[in-house]
Amino acid sequence: MPPAMARPLRAVFFDVDDTLYSTTGFASGARRRAVEAMAALGGLRVTADELLAELREVIAEFGSNHDAHFDRLLRRFPEDALGGHSRSVVVAAGVAAYHDTKQEGLEPFPGVREGLRALHGGTPLVLGVITEGLAVKQAEKLLRLGVYPYLDRSAIFISDPIGISKPNPKLWLRACTAIGVPPAEAMYVGDNPVNDVVPARKVGMRAVRMRSPGGKCAAADSPVPPDHEVANFTEFLEVLRREYGIAV
Repeated sequence: MPPAMARPLRAVFFDVDDTLYSTTGFASGARRRAVEAMAALGGLRVTADELLAELREVIAEFGSNHDAHFDRLLRRFPEDALGGHSRSVVVAAGVAAYHDTKQEGLEPFPGVREGLRALHGGTPLVLGVITEGLAVKQAEKLLRLGVYPYLDRSAIFISDPIGISKPNPKLWLRACTAIGVPPAEAMYVGDNPVNDVVPARKVGMRAVRMRSPGGKCAAADSPVPPDHEVANFTEFLEVLRREYGIAV
């Protein structure tokens, strides 16, 4: 019996960002569209490129989950740079454009939705999510990506309301305990070698690194080798078939 089959596989948890969809690609496009909408109000003495450069600094300093990026961005410019517009109007223009991008362009990686549908309907696996971020923000992604119907409702774990964040291994243990599956019988699929692979391996889960082209961690080395490494969801399904006897 191959090592991967030493214990049955009963549950698979997924990261969200740069694993189920291209967070890097989406964020780049949405931020560009937001600052262009701000600049399009007219009269601003600052260009879209200048706004975008400053926004990147704000995100680097306060983190991607900060809830007032655009407000902090505009505080960095004097009032007269806003062409007479109130800060709230300029912020609203950016927010509206950002959310329009979500409505029009938030798509999973190729094969993700179809693959999850097949696993959900054709296998006994518990399918869930372990993700870092704000509860509503991450939950919205699951809905907009169209993957929520294929996930077990009791297997969605978002760091902020739990009070445990990546890469603390307790987050993975909490998830396994909650669904009643030992870590040795669970798998985690994520893109970040430090925040995903290391803690999953530490608690005894099988770790799959999703090295999606264009992801921010795609070129990063992993301090701990994953059990499997794939470039897309099709390759992941092949791992399930070849190593665990799970075919869809």
